[in-house]
Amino acid sequence: MKQVFQCCSLVALLALAIASSSPAQQVEPADFVLLGGKVFSLDAKNTIAQAVAIRGGKIVMVGGDDQAKALVGPKTEVYQAAGRTVIPGLNETHVHPTGAASGEINQPFTQLHSIGEIQEWVRKQVAATSADKWIRLPRVDVTRIKERRMPTAADLDAAAGERPAVFVWQYANRQVQVLNRAAIKAAGITRDTPAPKGGKIVKDSSGEPTGVLEDAGALTSKWLPRASPSHEEYLASLEKLLRLYNRCGITSITDRGTGVDGWKVFRELQSQGRLPVRTTLTIRVGSDGTVDGTERFIGGLPFRFGEGDDWVKIGPLKIGVDGGVLYGTAYMREPYGPQSFSLYGLDDPQYRGLLQMNAEKVTNVIRTGHRLGWQMCSHVTGDAGVDMVLDAVEAANSDSPIAERRYTLIHAYFAHADTAKRCAKLGVCIDTQPAWFYKDGDALADALGEKRMEEFIGLKTWQDAGLKIALNSDHMQGFDPDLSLNPYNPFIALYTAITRKTESGAVHGPSQAVSRPDALKMLTSDAAWLHFDEQKKGTLEVGKLGDLAVLSADYFSCPEEQIKKIRSVLTVVDGKVVHRAE
Repeated sequence: MKQVFQCCSLVALLALAIASSSPAQQVEPADFVLLGGKVFSLDAKNTIAQAVAIRGGKIVMVGGDDQAKALVGPKTEVYQAAGRTVIPGLNETHVHPTGAASGEINQPFTQLHSIGEIQEWVRKQVAATSADKWIRLPRVDVTRIKERRMPTAADLDAAAGERPAVFVWQYANRQVQVLNRAAIKAAGITRDTPAPKGGKIVKDSSGEPTGVLEDAGALTSKWLPRASPSHEEYLASLEKLLRLYNRCGITSITDRGTGVDGWKVFRELQSQGRLPVRTTLTIRVGSDGTVDGTERFIGGLPFRFGEGDDWVKIGPLKIGVDGGVLYGTAYMREPYGPQSFSLYGLDDPQYRGLLQMNAEKVTNVIRTGHRLGWQMCSHVTGDAGVDMVLDAVEAANSDSPIAERRYTLIHAYFAHADTAKRCAKLGVCIDTQPAWFYKDGDALADALGEKRMEEFIGLKTWQDAGLKIALNSDHMQGFDPDLSLNPYNPFIALYTAITRKTESGAVHGPSQAVSRPDALKMLTSDAAWLHFDEQKKGTLEVGKLGDLAVLSADYFSCPEEQIKKIRSVLTVVDGKVVHRAE
């Protein structure tokens, strides 16, 4: 009986072998095959291959051309990479595309670099717009203005004449407006006008308004209406921007500050087949900073953390803690100092920045969100602000372990070894923006001093402590990858992380530079880790999502100065080509 069983088993195995070798049983063809590339998988072995095959949105082969050719069928899209560098699709973990899309409809962004350029822009608007319209300048950060100061009312008078003109400078919880004489008159602002609660009307020595308003937007809002585009116009603008991201090799993004409306609009694009990037949504917390208020906000959300799919997913809750270093509102351990006064418009030697929330409220929100099962993150730029957040994270950790939640510090611009050690113990990771170093580093060096600039965007300090770091742009205005308010060209971020060079070529804090492979991981696998996606994307491996980019130059070997000029010549998401260079 045993011999009969063994004989039958051999016959069955032989039949199975014959069947598996027959044409009917051949492997199913791939949907997309890339051949002849220099494929950097970024896997644990740093595998470099020639070819990639994708089927059903997943990678099914990474290896040699011969292996890939065996997966080519009559309907397979084949791309000949001709030796070009191929990398995993880039994960841009900090953008504000919904705001940028609506803002571009209202007023296309223009980067102005000097008082003279600002005045010329105003003159053109005077000539091109009706006399009853106020002229509102596009956002111009003072660090980008050659004269290192905001325009004055006299500057605007010289360009606008009798037309009301206003410059608005706003970030987080601070707003400054500069009105020319015509705007002051049109708004009815006099020496006797009361300032709104919490605001200020700056006056000269004689008591007359200078045109500078601080946190007093209510006095001018009726003259500065925003356009009301149709819903389809808004969707089209957003889709256009997302496809521009694809041109840079970006295949995944994180909207770092949205809500239920943002969730709905991304799902709408997805349902219409118009979503070309995978999207994780960061939800802004709307709370009074109390435990009860935070519970009510979270309980009223129509989704839970992690819900969604590979295209639209709910990410962490976000709180705003301080302001921004470009605006002198980052909350710092030490006073800004007199050298910063002219840039930021300060006069208090003890000034350390501004807070959006006090320590008690920060702790309430973080502990409550953690207790209710959410990943959390915080906008916090200054080192003292980070200290306060980590105190709150430690409090949440005392309730229950928090390391597995991957709490994220957004910005965290000033890296210290003691801070990095605290972060490592708590499993905290970093979301930071080298492009601000590139664009604003020279102005910040003058205002903050070289010691602080050595710590600014201190990637090596974070890396040496073992932290996961995501490089990104905080893109919020403009559509051009290089000329937006915050350039979203990821190769500018990579160039800056590697060289520590500003746009002028100056080097600050060279000891904080990281290697090319490490920097790229901060835009691929480490960036995926922040959102618990490391098993799905960030490397080119069998079973992972079929997202990749083919580059115009070899990122790993090209001259340093060429890095920031690299573009994607082919971007693939889910095995489908979403961008192909002309």
